[in-house]
Amino acid sequence: MSCVIYLVRHAIAGAAAAGMSDSDRALTSEGEWKMRHAAAGLKRLDVTPDVVLSSPLRRAAETAAVVVDVLAPKVAVETYPPLAPGHEAADVVKGLRPYRTATALVLVGHEPDVGRLASYLLTGSADLAQLPFKKGAVAAVGVDTLPPRAAGELLWFMTSKQLRAIGGRGG
Repeated sequence: MSCVIYLVRHAIAGAAAAGMSDSDRALTSEGEWKMRHAAAGLKRLDVTPDVVLSSPLRRAAETAAVVVDVLAPKVAVETYPPLAPGHEAADVVKGLRPYRTATALVLVGHEPDVGRLASYLLTGSADLAQLPFKKGAVAAVGVDTLPPRAAGELLWFMTSKQLRAIGGRGG
């Protein structure tokens, strides 16, 4: 594999307050804590991203910031509009051409789109093998090229709780 794409569902976010846009929902303190310790598990797995792309929604951007803080403090999080809810997996993948030299790419988004993106990367169809991403879950998909031109390989898929256990913080 020439690149590993790490698909991340955002961590736990608070409910929208009256009059608040869904896109402005922030991570809760619990969500931030759990993601920080899940990222410690990613670090123990030697995940070192050279590119981190995030949905423009606040909860995804905050999740991406935690991941970068733990794994690659010198990497800047880039906002990637196709990771916002409602975009087709094929459109997300087509836009990855500028990142073709990346060897470890983190994409932070939302359900059900992240699950559909995983299916698309693995089978060429967003509907055939959707993965059930809980908040803070991560899947590692190996691909030959960016954007991928053939089916990828699922290297692993873990919940936030499993990653926290690897990182030394189970709960």
